[in-house]
Amino acid sequence: MLKEISKYWTVSSEGYDKVIRAQFRSAKAVSIWKELLEEGLQGRQEQRVLDVGTGPGFFSLLLSQMGHQPTAVDASPGMIERASANFDCFGYKVPAFVGDAANLERIADNSFDAVVCRDVVWTLPEPQKAYAEWHRVLKPGGVLIVFDGNYLYQEKRSLFHKLWYALSWTLILLTEKRVRRRSSRDTALLGGLPFVKVLRPEADETALQLAGFKSIRIRRDFIPARRQPLHHLKYGVQNVQRFMITATKE
Repeated sequence: MLKEISKYWTVSSEGYDKVIRAQFRSAKAVSIWKELLEEGLQGRQEQRVLDVGTGPGFFSLLLSQMGHQPTAVDASPGMIERASANFDCFGYKVPAFVGDAANLERIADNSFDAVVCRDVVWTLPEPQKAYAEWHRVLKPGGVLIVFDGNYLYQEKRSLFHKLWYALSWTLILLTEKRVRRRSSRDTALLGGLPFVKVLRPEADETALQLAGFKSIRIRRDFIPARRQPLHHLKYGVQNVQRFMITATKE
């Protein structure tokens, strides 16, 4: 399944890059995400951070601006191409490579101070294995920071949500210059992923404990709608329970 998921995100890389560029045009969005990363990193300075599922490189760029040393990895060659272009555009030398989040064979044990990811875990064919792998590459005392949500989990199909979807589609077209579209085949592919079928973050907490993580902290609704009203209008229709998880390798 990893090959199919990688292909899906490569095809989607141009559209997702437009999402990231729209966020960078918003000083408020950049400030909010830096606050969250600072919170997750507990104020530590000059950290070596593995950005898993980097996409077009949004987190790696923010971490670079914050004085950290990110390394970017993504299973999609198209995403890595976009990320590398963005790193060059912003003037940062961020190592980036194509790799499986659940099999980081080129990374040695105890290599990173932190691992971060955004909207990645739900897309993984083997989330339990990925959590164990991230635990392996973290240094003792290192922290894992996960931002995610219950994507595609028991989606609502009411008239209200259909109307909201139409509004969100229009706003995305106007503000990001892209058409938000997912084929029935893509929906079926994503719908077969293991963490789409379970309630989260409860399933994550169990998986993290099995992987060996300690001091697991969960923060729900980490960006309230009032802080980003336009973003909420565009993406709130997904009806996901969004959450932030921090966990420590002891």
